[in-house]
Amino acid sequence: MLLNLTIKNYALIEDLNIEFSSGFTVISGETGAGKSILIKSIELLTGSRADSSAIRSGCSICSIAASFEYKDKRITDFLDNISIPANDNTILIRRTVENTGKSKAFINDSPVNISTLSELGNFLIDFHNQDEKHSLLDVNTQLKILDNETEDIAPLLEKSNALYEQLKDIKSKLEDMNLSDAERARKTDLYSFQLKEIDDANLEHQEEEKLETELLKLKNAEKIASLSEEIVSLLYSDENSALNRILKAKKNIEQINNYSSDASEALSLIEQSYYQAEEAYREVEEILSKTDLNPEKLNEALERSELIKKLKKKYGANIPEILNYKNKIEKELKLFQDCHDNTEKLEKELEDKAKQLDEICEKISKKRKKAAISFSEKVKNNLLELDIKNAVFEIKFDKKDAMANGCDLIDFMFCANKGEKILPLRNTASGGELSRVLLAIELSSKLENDQTTIFDEIDTGTGGKTGEKIGLKLARLAEKKQVFSITHLAQVSAFAKTHIKIYKETKNSRTYTKAKILSEAEHIEEIARMISGENITPHALEHAKTLINSCKNK
Repeated sequence: MLLNLTIKNYALIEDLNIEFSSGFTVISGETGAGKSILIKSIELLTGSRADSSAIRSGCSICSIAASFEYKDKRITDFLDNISIPANDNTILIRRTVENTGKSKAFINDSPVNISTLSELGNFLIDFHNQDEKHSLLDVNTQLKILDNETEDIAPLLEKSNALYEQLKDIKSKLEDMNLSDAERARKTDLYSFQLKEIDDANLEHQEEEKLETELLKLKNAEKIASLSEEIVSLLYSDENSALNRILKAKKNIEQINNYSSDASEALSLIEQSYYQAEEAYREVEEILSKTDLNPEKLNEALERSELIKKLKKKYGANIPEILNYKNKIEKELKLFQDCHDNTEKLEKELEDKAKQLDEICEKISKKRKKAAISFSEKVKNNLLELDIKNAVFEIKFDKKDAMANGCDLIDFMFCANKGEKILPLRNTASGGELSRVLLAIELSSKLENDQTTIFDEIDTGTGGKTGEKIGLKLARLAEKKQVFSITHLAQVSAFAKTHIKIYKETKNSRTYTKAKILSEAEHIEEIARMISGENITPHALEHAKTLINSCKNK
């Protein structure tokens, strides 16, 4: 859902900030007021081509920013893949265009290229106007829509996906098996050498950590021994050692006690000091006795460390990865060695899996074709209610090789007039008619997404009666998602939850495009203007109120 939009120095807009709400939002205004500027600014945020001529006269740069709220997990995954943190399920998009033609784009303040911005934009906004690509015209989206209408298809698609992955794995193995004799011999020699090299190393999983600790001790053995000997001397063996001095002090304290002066606390403390110093001496002596001054052992440990480094460069970042690689090439070698038998076995397995996949795909196709009939009827009913009376809508099925998503190639087919040739929807309808067909499909579909849908003058070429039907359908669609519509018809505007008016102001010989979210009274007044023109009569105001109340009831 689009939460807000900020535009600075774009076309006739100097500085504009609009907060949006959920549901159905209408954008109205006189011809030339700048309604299309608002839409084009959103298009820029979703990856459309930047044109420096759109920068406001006298300015060197324009900027557009918007925040979106989302629930779609695909957006979370998309942000993860490009290492951009998600902030509480909201996205901030910003785009700047300089008069030099240079354009910059940012997602959550991280710079991105335009193709990345465009990819994200496809998740966020679906434009229904003559100049844009619509997600509903994409055959993959059409297949998702149909699958959402098809009962009990999910378990079958899970099976087809699993079987397809198994087939790919078997084919990959067969490709390896079908290597030329020379290539197989070369790989066998290489794998055999690698296997021997890893086996000869006799690696253990935790060996690196142990070796690192051992090397630290061996490298510093002389320092450890020297320091230990000095400590033993200072504490015990030297004539003026600490233990001898403490012992002497202890005897002196005992004599003080004998002279009836209470030194019992001092005696207790000096005895503790003696025992602790003695314990420290014995600990260090133990360290000294275990210190291994062995250059040969050090060299062996260094050589072992170098061997592990060499193997890590070749086969993996650590010992577990090296051992995993070893297991992999052992299996490959076994396959090569049992080449003939394995080839026959894999070919039989491939045939069986392919047959199973074909059977599953046929079941999927039957269910889809059944669902296509009822879905097409729903679309035709919605088209009829939108005053496209002679429309023909159906779903064409072609067959492809069985894959994870089945064996169907589908296309939404449309013809506005009976007796004419039915063609793929993307090649037939255009302008307002196309927007109405797409609206009919969305209303008929159970497919849910977070996209904000923008209809640009869906009511072009229609009258008040049809406009009322269009407004009602847009309001119903807006119960599922955020919907915007640019319109000139009062009958469409009367259904709006939010009404935004675009208008122009002239100050100091300069023209400014402004936008205003209308209050209830202003909403009535704007609809009255759309009914009667600039000269708003009391009759027009009453007509507007009646129209709004009627729409609320519907």
